[in-house]
Amino acid sequence: MSIVLKSPHREKLDSKLQKLAKLQSEIKRLENADKTSARKLESRRKIVLGGCLIKAEREGRITENWIHNLVNTYASERDKAIFDFAKSESENDGVDGVAIANRE
Repeated sequence: MSIVLKSPHREKLDSKLQKLAKLQSEIKRLENADKTSARKLESRRKIVLGGCLIKAEREGRITENWIHNLVNTYASERDKAIFDFAKSESENDGVDGVAIANRE
């Protein structure tokens, strides 16, 4: 059995590499936390905006047709499927939500 001695430079290098790994791990954790916070904020904005649209429609400030056109214009097919609008798209005269919003 032989004894291997580490040089002072090697010990310093190993120490710095450990610190670097720890810092990289902390950076990754903070980046993930930031991304999570941003996603939560975006979800909250969408929920608040949706609530505002529903309230405005109930108060008669915007029409269900306007919301229908807005959804048909901007929502993905997957997201459109969660809405059950009374009128079909053909009954809306092919007018998009933006044009209707500008008129109201």
